[in-house]
This record gives sequence, C-alpha cells and structure tokens, in this order.
Amino acid sequence: MQVYTVHIHPGDADPMENAILIREGFSFWAFLLSGLWALYHRLWLGFFAIVAVSLVSGLLVALFNGGPEMDFALALLTGIGFGLIANDLRRRKLAAKGWKMVDIVAGKTYADAEYRCFANLRESRRITPAPLAQTAPNIVSTPSIGSPSYP
Repeated sequence: MQVYTVHIHPGDADPMENAILIREGFSFWAFLLSGLWALYHRLWLGFFAIVAVSLVSGLLVALFNGGPEMDFALALLTGIGFGLIANDLRRRKLAAKGWKMVDIVAGKTYADAEYRCFANLRESRRITPAPLAQTAPNIVSTPSIGSPSYP
C-alpha cells in the first residue's frame, strides 16, 4: 500500500478539482534524477542545494585525492538523501503557497488512492448536515414547550 497526503488550495471554487496527492516516503525518481526532478517540480532552492552539494563533493574528491569510488559514494549518498526528503520539500512548498493538507489516503496505486480521496470527500459532504440557524433564521424555539415560534 502506498500512502498519499492530499493538498488543496482553499481559494479555489471547487478545491478538490485541483487537489494534489503527494506520496509519502522515498522518491525513486528524485534519487535517480535529482536535479531534473527538482526543476520539474519547480523546487529552485532544492536544485541549487543539489548543485552546491555536488560542487562541494567534487571539491572534497579533488582535495583528498579520492578516485572515482569516492566520487560515486558521495553522489550515491547525495542521491539517497535527496530521495528521502524530496516529497517533504514539495509539501513545504505547497504549504508556503497557502495549500492545506486535508486528508491522508492509501491505495495500491495512485488511481486507487485518488478514488478513495474523492470517496472520502463525497462521504464527508453527505454526512455533514447544514445547521438549523442557516436554513431557517426566523424560527426560534421556545424553551417551555420546545415548539418553534414564528414572529
């Protein structure tokens, strides 16, 4: 099972139309293609951090006369580290732009999780009744007999 967090932008007319589901856990594509993944998701600071870490690791390899093994090890560690935090960076970026996390869903695939997300939304809209004060503002209950009084 894969677990996803559901993010919506509260300013939208129908917030679930533009909902974003972000998978929890390790991101394989962020590990494999770190810089391109960051650029694709418009994580500019993440991209510049990857470039800076790559430059520092290249400097360390040159400074300690490390061979290709040390270069590979540092690149592997950088990729693993970025793969672990990549989806969290996306969540932080969305939160900074005003998006709200409204649900956590699980499913075998992305489509299954998306289906469960919309099913949860439909269920929550059906269960939540409208308050009486909003539906009939002129009706006031009298405490002595409990029947409504009309002005």
